Amino acid sequence: MLGKSSVGKSYLAQALVNAACRQDHTARYFRLDDLANQLAVLNRADPERMRFLAGIHTCDLLVLDDFLTTPISADTASELLNILAAREGRGATMVTSQFDPEDWYKSLHDAVIAESILNRIVSNSEIVQLDGPNMRRHTNANTTDDDAAAESTVDQPA
Repeated sequence: MLGKSSVGKSYLAQALVNAACRQDHTARYFRLDDLANQLAVLNRADPERMRFLAGIHTCDLLVLDDFLTTPISADTASELLNILAAREGRGATMVTSQFDPEDWYKSLHDAVIAESILNRIVSNSEIVQLDGPNMRRHTNANTTDDDAAAESTVDQPA
């Protein structure tokens, strides 16, 4: 799912995770940076890390939000490749990003890993391009308008 900042990608992705769970599917949602941080603090020999990864590998829906919005380390890229490879044929993987897939190469330092990651994501994907207003501004404007309407109603005699 691609689109500019604040168009509603994360909101829609979270709604899809919610819908999947309501249909008794397993789903995991991570901002890519948060997933990288989580993996960085789990020791490779720790059984908790293996359980964590098993949950990611086997869930019905994995959402990676803010995908490659910022460059990632070589270790994170390698871990991401392993996750995507382990998920092949197991479930749906959704990514949200402000950038088109060809721009993702800039966030990956190893050309072979970059090609492998992008091939796994893009080759069988359905690309959804979102466009529209900045939803944060739109939502804040509606809240301000609703608050102003409520204040003017309060001042009116009943």
